[in-house]
Amino acid sequence: MNIMINDKNYIVADELTLMTLIEKLTLPQSGSVFAVNEQIIAKQYWDRTRLNDGDHISLFQVIAGG
Repeated sequence: MNIMINDKNYIVADELTLMTLIEKLTLPQSGSVFAVNEQIIAKQYWDRTRLNDGDHISLFQVIAGG
């Protein structure tokens, strides 16, 4: 299936959860927020959130500074 992560296209296996995708692509977990189709997914639901063909995923990372 095709999904977009921060406007980059990826072809991945069907039946993935958000957590499986994060692990397969070694995306950062600490300090990260993921939104699927503009809906933020709480970390406790990453392993239960099923991805579908055409989903758009946004990855936001916390940046410390001052």
